[in-house]
Amino acid sequence: MRYSNQIESIRKALIIGSPGTEGADYLYSASTDVTNITNHLLSSRGGKWKDNEIQVLWNPGITELAAIIENTIADYLFVYYAGHGYETIIGERKICLCDADVSDFFLLNDSPRQLIVIDACREKEYPAISGIPEEEEWLPFDGYYPEREAFDNYILQSPVGKKIVHATKSGFASWEDKKGRGGVFTTNLILSARKIKCDSLYAPISIEQSIGKARKIIKQSGDEQEPEIVYAEGDLRVPFAMSIKEVTKPMNTNLNNTKSPRRIVRKESSNSDLVKVGLAFLAIAIIANSFD
Repeated sequence: MRYSNQIESIRKALIIGSPGTEGADYLYSASTDVTNITNHLLSSRGGKWKDNEIQVLWNPGITELAAIIENTIADYLFVYYAGHGYETIIGERKICLCDADVSDFFLLNDSPRQLIVIDACREKEYPAISGIPEEEEWLPFDGYYPEREAFDNYILQSPVGKKIVHATKSGFASWEDKKGRGGVFTTNLILSARKIKCDSLYAPISIEQSIGKARKIIKQSGDEQEPEIVYAEGDLRVPFAMSIKEVTKPMNTNLNNTKSPRRIVRKESSNSDLVKVGLAFLAIAIIANSFD
């Protein structure tokens, strides 16, 4: 159903990959995570974002990132970070840019609704992190999509608020998927959107639901990594994803059809008409001879 007089929300996304410098600590999976989370946003489950609403930053410095964050104000701002991180002895959560280590609060700005998702470690050492299995097929935005309109509606109806999500709890690493698909957290966070089913056509899946489902999937695989929301203010209700119910066309199974079957009238072939004409001429000839 299309909303009448729908006002399109202003939404922006910053996707940040910070793999570090080339060497033993370089995070090759960060590029996979950046691609996967971008494709999630472009997909139907992610809300059908437009290309020009998503900005990807690769290994940004502190000055560049600070200017972009300050100038990227929207009704809803989604920020994703894949890279190195750690936690100080006094509990400050840090992410590592190419030229500085900053607090995760550095990613907040004046947008009224904001969700920050960080796939990084929370210990002083830097094991590899961060990504996802192949996402659903997505297409560039080229027209009207009801799932995008539904997502816009959720943005506009949501109270203001901000949340910061981390891939793991304090003191733990954020691990890389053993099959090379990226990070354990990002992989399963996006996978959770496929696993959660709802009855509505376009039902919102909150970040809390996604984290809960991802945590269960990670635990079932034998990993101790536990993603969590580390900071929240206000009452942000913009979904991380949407459950899209598949609608199938009903088959015609009417067994009480009382109409009689259509009768097919058999037609004689055109050869039978020729035979009849021939016999008629023959009869006329016989009669004519009898008079002779």
